[in-house]
Amino acid sequence: MCGFFITNASVLPRDAEKILEQTLRFRGPDYSSGLIEYKGWYAYHSRLSIIDLNEEANQPICLEDSGLLVFNGEVLNYKELGKKYFSKNYESDTLLLFDLLKEKKLDLNELDGFFAFVFINEFGELTHASRDKFGVKPLFRYSKGNQVSYCSEPNPIRQLFGLQVDSSAIEEYKLTRAPIFSSSFFKGISQVEVGTCDINGTYFNIVDHITSNYESCDINALDKALRIGIETRKVSDAPVGLLLSKGVDSNLVNSCTNFSHKYSIGFKGDADFEYLKSQDIPNLNLVECTSEQYKNSFEYLLKLRGEPLSVPNEVMLYIIAKAAAKDGVKVLLSGEGADEFFAGYDRVFNWANHTSEFELEQFLKLYCYSAPNKSSVVYRNFEELFSTVDHLCSFEKVRWFFIKYHMPILFRRLDFSLMAAGVEGREPIANIHLFTEAVKICSKQLMNKELGKIPLRELLSKHMTREFSYEQKVGFPVKVNEILENPENLTSYDLWFKKNLEVLN
Repeated sequence: MCGFFITNASVLPRDAEKILEQTLRFRGPDYSSGLIEYKGWYAYHSRLSIIDLNEEANQPICLEDSGLLVFNGEVLNYKELGKKYFSKNYESDTLLLFDLLKEKKLDLNELDGFFAFVFINEFGELTHASRDKFGVKPLFRYSKGNQVSYCSEPNPIRQLFGLQVDSSAIEEYKLTRAPIFSSSFFKGISQVEVGTCDINGTYFNIVDHITSNYESCDINALDKALRIGIETRKVSDAPVGLLLSKGVDSNLVNSCTNFSHKYSIGFKGDADFEYLKSQDIPNLNLVECTSEQYKNSFEYLLKLRGEPLSVPNEVMLYIIAKAAAKDGVKVLLSGEGADEFFAGYDRVFNWANHTSEFELEQFLKLYCYSAPNKSSVVYRNFEELFSTVDHLCSFEKVRWFFIKYHMPILFRRLDFSLMAAGVEGREPIANIHLFTEAVKICSKQLMNKELGKIPLRELLSKHMTREFSYEQKVGFPVKVNEILENPENLTSYDLWFKKNLEVLN
């Protein structure tokens, strides 16, 4: 939806507003607030208009006697909450959120949606710096003494305060394609944890909902939760589309509701892309990517982000979002969360399901691109992380990790690549509706001997053939070593790693 920066730093560079326009405006092409001051705070907001397209919903929402709000995301049940707390019909989720904060009626667990927001009260006090339950929207933080800054991207903070690169983040990136423990590539910049308010603490802890008190898989309840997730994620005053692949997740979403805009992308000859071309799928826009288009988009995104991209498909997401934006589409639904909620990473989850004792070394061999040395800081960080969930069985330890720590990495990819094209990504599966149902299901019902996501495959079988629903998705790797300049004849992985790290020099 948006991008924002807010700080109580006593000194900012003279060209602070210019820096913000250059590094943050892309997240909100419809409106820019400029840098405004409120009771010791400086705030900037760029808006992508999706709910309530009128100017009254532009941000920051700032009233001298009521406070200041900067907000990125959507509260999708805003109409219901407006009637519940104010007996009023709201047209804007932003204005509803502001009123809940102003009147001290906000319960973060009641918000159905995805968000990152900061609220300063009428006395100039920071009362909320909150992030959604699963980390769909980013919220980066930099603090020094009593001064704190929050931003939707790390790059603006880095440039405003002249921060250095964190070498430990580079090591994490090499292993997991993300600074999984460092939170960012720059010293001093961290992230507000998922399900947390920086001021008031954790309001939603994923591990508290993962237990061994399983129930039999209720396909009807699962179907109902999925449809609620889809319909709520279609709440918008701007056009909504679907990212469609050959996979189970997006086809399940497509089977449950109608979309007037659908998009898929690939290189000529890719098996999945050629399959979709051969099908007569209504409203499907197929974008055939060229090597030159990919190369130019990669270079643009790297410069815009100011830090390494995660995986090559991130560039593809940007290109397809640009095609959607040309059609006036501002929201794209995707299938993130299905693999994490329903044990879709077959190799890792199969191992976890068949081991009686969790062995960190084996997990890291399966999860990381190359296994970290036992004496390394990264290994010790993983060790410490998993020690906090000793009470869980091996399977649930892995599911907890993927939901809390891996899934936000996927959301970061989706969020940046789509926002760079002026489009918001939404999660019809990775939300509280499906999560509540998924954690009730044991591993034996989630997996067979070869595949995970069995309940979702069963649901899809009602709409498409069983053969299609149980097909193992191969996907299409981007042949980076054939697209980017490669005088050293590096592998795709090594070349991707090398090219991305150049942006930190």
